[in-house]
Amino acid sequence: MKTSTAHEDYLKAMFKLAEQSPESMVGTSAIAERLNIAQASVTAMLKRLSADGLIVYERYQGARLTAKGSAIAVDMIRRHRVIETFLVRDLNVPLADVDAEAEILEHAFSSALIDRLWLHLGQPEFDPHGAPIPIATEAPIERRDLIAVLDLHAGESATIVRIAAHNAAQLRLLTQLGLVPGQTIQRAQSSPSASDVVLLVEKQTRAINQLLAQAVWVVRSQSPSSIE
Repeated sequence: MKTSTAHEDYLKAMFKLAEQSPESMVGTSAIAERLNIAQASVTAMLKRLSADGLIVYERYQGARLTAKGSAIAVDMIRRHRVIETFLVRDLNVPLADVDAEAEILEHAFSSALIDRLWLHLGQPEFDPHGAPIPIATEAPIERRDLIAVLDLHAGESATIVRIAAHNAAQLRLLTQLGLVPGQTIQRAQSSPSASDVVLLVEKQTRAINQLLAQAVWVVRSQSPSSIE
């Protein structure tokens, strides 16, 4: 079945939203916010996707992907993450800019070409942001024991393995602060009244708000260390 760019964007957005609450229907307002589209337009598109058998849509309840819709979404996520990996590794595209470029290219690359590119890259498991790259036809599964930086306790050390920023501005800020995959950090003690999360990055203090702290995913170190 031939799908349009808009169809693919909707299905991919729904898949990512459903990852956060697998048992729930995805609401039209959440889709509208993620795609920056008017809610009335979202409702109209959901009806079309439902007619094509790509989603199940229930008025006032939301929608969920069918098996056919999920397969298309997974294929798009695979394309996106393989392209991001290529752009960063081979073309040195900055991490903060790569998502927007991949959004354009993912619709132009065929699945067969993506498979060739994935092999060329050495069959990577993760994209530059640390997100798992699904193999063909299988949903991306996060098998690592990750927590958000927000959930670290003061004095705990960890290694950043995934950045789940919502936009390029967030990515750019995190990159400037040195909060990128592979970086070791430690949560510092902050005052009880402070809302920001304070981190120690290579002996320098960095403060980020709680929204950003929820977008930085880490693996705890084997044993916590104290701040010097």
